[in-house]
Formats: sequence, structure tokens, C-alpha cells
Amino acid sequence: MWALDVLEGALGTWNSYMAQIWDIVTQSPKEFMGGAIWPAIEQIFSVLQGIGYGLLILFFAMSFFKQSTSFRELRHPEQVFRLFLRFVLAQAAITYGLEIINFIFEVTGGITSSIATSLGSLHEVAATLPDEIRTAAEDANIIQSVISGVVGLVFTGIVICLSMMMLTKVYGRFFRVYLYVALAPLPLSAFGGELTSRHGRTFIQSFIGVCLEAAVVVLACIVYSAFISSNELPSVDFGEGSIGMMVGYMAGVIFQMLILLGIVSTADRVVKDMLAL
Repeated sequence: MWALDVLEGALGTWNSYMAQIWDIVTQSPKEFMGGAIWPAIEQIFSVLQGIGYGLLILFFAMSFFKQSTSFRELRHPEQVFRLFLRFVLAQAAITYGLEIINFIFEVTGGITSSIATSLGSLHEVAATLPDEIRTAAEDANIIQSVISGVVGLVFTGIVICLSMMMLTKVYGRFFRVYLYVALAPLPLSAFGGELTSRHGRTFIQSFIGVCLEAAVVVLACIVYSAFISSNELPSVDFGEGSIGMMVGYMAGVIFQMLILLGIVSTADRVVKDMLAL
């Protein structure tokens, strides 16, 4: 049946995109696109390290002169030691910034992998047509089949649009991670001054939040796959005929796809609300 083939093709397209998203989101930024992007990010990081050292000296000088307006304060060794200890630690943060970033990747990637292991792979759980929808499509007459096929084509277009939006969100997260890594020496230099250190802490917190978005996406995919595998879609009544059943089923599927897209789109907000990052 033509209408049945259209519906199965739409679900096959969605399953293909979901599997692709799953494979991408469980990758490390160093492995993304076969690791072709990471060397360029490392090179930019190295170039900006020099600027980061310059900013470090500036922020340290600002903090030093702000806290030492009176030379009497310099008579206290602990005050001088604290200032220079902050300078040394900030310099180490810039020098070993990539090592710190790789450590964050390992921790957040471990969390994501632990969650993903509970399901294994989205290849194993895919959206399929329920038997009652398949029977209704097979029993439909020619006119009903044509109408169902046209509706199915509209459904296919919506599925492709939602799939592309999902894929765009996942790819966009990687680009944000790369921007954070490439520009890291600049905010890390803020640790050199007590007045500016909060900007460095904000950067670290935001970067951890971006990395943890992958865990939220994986959780959303797992919950979605559980709903799809149960074939218990929201009840949408479009009549008792074959066309009504098929349209009702497609409306239920689109409803769940929109929910999944909404969660993936707001993964950054979920992380911020849960962990205050």
C-alpha cells in the first residue's frame, strides 16, 4: 500500500536521524567529525595564550594596586604571598588550560556514557507502526489510500523538518563547546585579579554546563524511546475510519517529537536550573 509505504518511510527517516543524533551526542568534542576540528581549536587556543598572559598581568596589576594603595599593607607577608599565589595559579590555569578542559571532558563524558549505557543504542529501539494502523492502511479503499498517502507526505515533511531542527541543535552544542575552548585563555586570565576572578569562575561553570547538555539530550532520547517502544501515544480522535486512525496516530507521533525537540532545545536551561551553572 502506497500510504503504508509513506508512513514507514517517514518513521524510517526519523529513526535514522535519531540514531545519528545519538551517535553524535555520545562523542567527545575531540572525536567529533573524526577529530578534524580539534587541531584547529588547539591552535587557536595556543595563539590566544599569549594574549591571556598579557591580560593576566593587567588583571594582577589592577588587583595589586587596588589592595595596596597604602605601602603599609605590603609589610604583611601573607598579603603579598596571597597576591602572588593567585598570580601563579592563574598562570598555571592558562598554561595547562587544555589539560583542565580535557579533564572536564572526561568527567562530563563519563556521566553521559553512564546514562547512555543503560539503553545501549537507539538503533535497538525505533519507532514502528502499530499493528492496528497497519491493518487500517491495508483495509483502506483506493480513495482512502490516496487521501492517507497525501496526509502521509505532509507528515513526512514535518518529520524531516523536526529531524533537521534536532540535528541542528546537537551540532550547535559542539560549536559552542569549540568556541569556549578556543577562547578559554581570555576568561582564565581573569583569575589573576581578585576583582576579576568571578569572570573566570563564571566561565568554568558555563563550560561545565555546556558539556553536561549532552547528558540531558541522552536522557531525553531515552525517555522518548521508551514512549515510542510502548506504542502508547496520546489519544487524538479524528474518527473511527482508517483515515481518522492514521491521522490520529500521526498527530500523536508529532506531539511526542515536538516534546523531544523542546527538551533538546532547552537543554542549557535545564542544566542551569538543576545545577545553578
